Amino acid sequence: MENEQKKIATYTFDLEPAEGNAQQEIPLTLLAKRILETATYHAENWGVGYSTLIKKNHAWVLARLAIEMTSYPGIYDKYTVETWIEGYNKHFSARNFCFSNPNGKIFGYARSIWSVIDIQSRTSVDITTFRHIENNVSDKECPIAPQSKIKPVKDENPSIYPVRYSDIDINRHVNSVKYIEHMLDNFPMETYDKQMIRRFEINYINEARYGCNLNFYREQLSESNYTMEIRNENGEPVCRGKIIFTERK
Repeated sequence: MENEQKKIATYTFDLEPAEGNAQQEIPLTLLAKRILETATYHAENWGVGYSTLIKKNHAWVLARLAIEMTSYPGIYDKYTVETWIEGYNKHFSARNFCFSNPNGKIFGYARSIWSVIDIQSRTSVDITTFRHIENNVSDKECPIAPQSKIKPVKDENPSIYPVRYSDIDINRHVNSVKYIEHMLDNFPMETYDKQMIRRFEINYINEARYGCNLNFYREQLSESNYTMEIRNENGEPVCRGKIIFTERK
């Protein structure tokens, strides 16, 4: 049990008023940031975090993310993020998350897929060469469905967004969370007042950099099910997303 506990990292946060959204809950974008943060903290504990990899010009890159929630922490709520490695291979590492409150109430789960790239060559790095990962894979359950392969989106009237300075991260490409933020902005306030996001997925495909124009596409598959796609100026997909809403109680 002691060894298993070391494989699972737990971090606790408070949702301050300045962090809440219009529905007085944690925004999905902040939840995604917590995913990135806790994954980084946990990797640092094993000596495979940013501070170690950057010395070789390597960095972790988020490839796919699925978040599924039954409810969201509210203002002043404490919430806990648990994270653990489910498995890995040469090219990808699967990391899961559980969101709960101090009393054990489960808000939801997330699944993520990561790769490591050489920042200069933009090529993949062999994850199996990293120390400690093999001994820190956990068999803790993550009960939500794996990430799906999102199909190209059909939309004749895309909106155009120029990538700005505030979109760029330390790797000098568009920040992973910024894509999520822009996708959520495709829906009006009334949608979020009446519904909550039950499941959100995003597949990252290509990089986007400062100064380029992004084209946003949206397709409604059913009453509460949408897919989205962001393409660059050459028509190449940058990322694809999926949102499933559910009525608020």
